[in-house]
Amino acid sequence: MSDPVPVRPDHVRAPAAGVDGAVMVRTPVRRVDVTGADRLRYLDDVTTQSLADVSAGSVHGSLYLDQHGAPLAMFDVAVLADRLALLTPDGTVADTVVEVLGGRTFLLDVRFSLTDDVGVALRGSEAAKVAEAANLATRPGTVRPAGDRLFVIGRDGGSIDIVGPAHALDEVVAVLLDVGARQGSATDLDAWRINDGIPAWGVEVTAPHLPEELGLLTSHVHLAKGCYPGQEAVARMWMLGRPRRRLAAITAPAGTLAQGWQAGSGRRRVTVTTALADGSRALAFVPGDAEVGQRFGDDGNIEVAALVGGEDWPPGHDPSVARRRDRRDR
Repeated sequence: MSDPVPVRPDHVRAPAAGVDGAVMVRTPVRRVDVTGADRLRYLDDVTTQSLADVSAGSVHGSLYLDQHGAPLAMFDVAVLADRLALLTPDGTVADTVVEVLGGRTFLLDVRFSLTDDVGVALRGSEAAKVAEAANLATRPGTVRPAGDRLFVIGRDGGSIDIVGPAHALDEVVAVLLDVGARQGSATDLDAWRINDGIPAWGVEVTAPHLPEELGLLTSHVHLAKGCYPGQEAVARMWMLGRPRRRLAAITAPAGTLAQGWQAGSGRRRVTVTTALADGSRALAFVPGDAEVGQRFGDDGNIEVAALVGGEDWPPGHDPSVARRRDRRDR
């Protein structure tokens, strides 16, 4: 049985502006239901995650890649008793999943259908406390029902996502506000992502970046599973290559960082993708050989605070096999 998505290491988290308390934000998440007897077998064949033997109630991050290993879609697979609920970051990805993956099932018993469900995210230092008060708490990497057609997905640090019909979510929002949450915005959600080192679809997760560059090997890829589109590129990078760049959380004096800000050039370039409003912390692509504590910029005022996904070994890796980048005789 596959384990739930691993909890991200604590070293990624540090105090950051905009995530104090419990913040409730409506999100563009869309839900695609996958039914049919071959649903797990099919998604195991075409995505990066090992799904053949997952258990009901678990949630697994997954990617659909092109032949070069670049992401075409990103979603969470919530395993329900009678179906899989694919939680996509927005409607465009949902359409891709339905049209592309749903259109290539051949003779397998698999059906994809886009629902009208939408999402609400609860984030922040008090998220666990508020979720408990609203009777919505659940463990990270799990999914459970909550009333009529509502589902709660557990995230790290007590955060949760609630997915369901818009009218039902209106009631959930009212309950969350009553028990201490505050209405937030996309800026609050970005602050949480920066603080926890979570790459976002269409911002950090874009072509041509490979999963290892994005820090997604530990949460969205299983290295021991068989062939799927892009698998050769993922395996080649892991065993024989070294990322030319990788995603990191960086810090700087307030007012320095903003989306699109750059320092350096060529392979030594640092490029900010998402930044806190005060410009003191951001997610950025840094050189592939960067280490925590390393400094960049003309004045050396840009510091690598954490490498996204950089501390955990990916599931399915073979510790007895030395990668070329780890060999001392290369």
